[in-house]
Amino acid sequence: MRTFTLKGPLRAVAMCAVVPALASCAHYAPRYTPDSVAPPPSLEAVPVKARPPEPAPAPPEAPPPDETFTLDAVIRMALARNRELEVRSFDPEITRTAVDEARATFDPALSATVKYGEQNTPGVDTQTGGGTTTTSGAQGGDNFTEALQAAQTLVSQLRQLATAYSGDTVMVNHANYTNADATLSQPLPTGTTLTLSGGFARSNSSALDEPEYSGTWNIGLVQSLLRGFGTDVNLVSLRRSRNNDAIGGLAFRDAALQLVERVISKYWELALAQQTLEIRRFSLGLAEEQLRLNEALVSVGKLAGSARVSAQAEVAAQRAVLVDAEAGLATRSLEFRRLINPGTAFPEDGEFPEIAVPEPEKEPFPPERSVALARAFRPDLAQARLDVANGDLAVVETKNGLLPRLDAFASYGVNSRGAGTGAWARHLDDTTYEAFEAGLNFSMTLGRRAEKARHLRAKLQTGQAEAALRNLEQLAETEVRAALVEAGRQFAQLAASRQEVMQREKELAVETEEFRLGRSTNLNVLQVQRDLVQAKLAEASARAGYYQARAGLHRAEGTLLTRHGIVLDTDREHTS
Repeated sequence: MRTFTLKGPLRAVAMCAVVPALASCAHYAPRYTPDSVAPPPSLEAVPVKARPPEPAPAPPEAPPPDETFTLDAVIRMALARNRELEVRSFDPEITRTAVDEARATFDPALSATVKYGEQNTPGVDTQTGGGTTTTSGAQGGDNFTEALQAAQTLVSQLRQLATAYSGDTVMVNHANYTNADATLSQPLPTGTTLTLSGGFARSNSSALDEPEYSGTWNIGLVQSLLRGFGTDVNLVSLRRSRNNDAIGGLAFRDAALQLVERVISKYWELALAQQTLEIRRFSLGLAEEQLRLNEALVSVGKLAGSARVSAQAEVAAQRAVLVDAEAGLATRSLEFRRLINPGTAFPEDGEFPEIAVPEPEKEPFPPERSVALARAFRPDLAQARLDVANGDLAVVETKNGLLPRLDAFASYGVNSRGAGTGAWARHLDDTTYEAFEAGLNFSMTLGRRAEKARHLRAKLQTGQAEAALRNLEQLAETEVRAALVEAGRQFAQLAASRQEVMQREKELAVETEEFRLGRSTNLNVLQVQRDLVQAKLAEASARAGYYQARAGLHRAEGTLLTRHGIVLDTDREHTS
């Protein structure tokens, strides 16, 4: 009797179980763990280490050495090195991956299966255990002979049953098979799905004289006729992902706009802090000069010694104010350094160069022109419009979802089968063994309550997006007009402050001369000095405030980047 074993396949199954077990033992080293991020047990346990040098990306356009601290230079430095903007720069790239994901809906898909198997099944040998015995004799014999033959037949059948029950003649039927199938499918934006498939099979058994082979190929088509029909609904996901990609780029542009406005504002705040420090030094010089004048008059007997107390107090007060001005400059420098992240260009232990603040010229700001620019350039308005477009796509999608599903399908193929290695392909080009089918699949939800609810929600959300767009347009116009008012106010304030400084300087000269002649007091001179210092501070503040207000206006228009010649990578991608 022939026997078969499956030790080889069992070893293969065992290996398939061992490989994943070994792979699960691969070492993973996390960068951070709960223990590594926990605070130290005490303050003394914290080591003081020097900050390692951090590689910073170079600015897109390196300015000449003598122009490293111009406004345009620091703007480009901030765009290239600001940490907050670096974090935001990942958002457009992340959003853009959804476009490829949506395109993948129409990518061809290939699936293939190859398998081999063996199987042992029990079988009974019906040829063993004796057969029916016949006795030759006279035809039409007597009853005794017939009875004897019947007894012999019964004994033979009982022997077969006993032998089969004992299992001595149970045979092992061994079978093995090899199958290979492959299917290629191609969905189309029209709601059509094309498929091409083929298969190969080989089967063998100990009960067969030779292996059997079979092969087939088939081409099929499925077309949506109602729900899922046409490019309008099937391209919704791709169009929505493209809109979201553009929204991501616009959000990054908005972040860049706000960053540039902050850089400009902090730049002029730093310039104002530098000028404030100089004005406070000038104020201290005036107080010290007045004190020296007091001492000179006291020395010649024209002024009582007690009169110089007020001058001494003023010197002390101005020194205290000077300390505040120095601290203010240091604070403004830290804030500005945080924005532009200059690295080695301006070391942390150094000071920024002095900023020259030019005298602004009167610029025309037509309100209607600025409002029109805002409607065309503001990224938040563009985002709101794309939100409306996404709402329209949702309406198209849910409206199509109200329809029942009705799909037409058809397939055609050829089969081949036979013995011998070439039998699986022998008839694949013979239309005699072809197969064809066609039909319709229909399904729908009775009542369609979920579909109707989704469609109503899409229409309401689209209406909400339209209302939000109208509200944002009004807010943008209000912001632009308010920025125009602020820019005009700062320019007028600068002109008035400039005139005040001129008059205060004349007043101080007159009051000082009166004091020399003994016709005025320290308090009068000191008050005029303070008025002059306040006028100078107001002039410097108005000058810096005008440039800040102008930057705020350009940000409200959405034209700040364009006016500084800045083109972001996201802008190039969406215009190319």
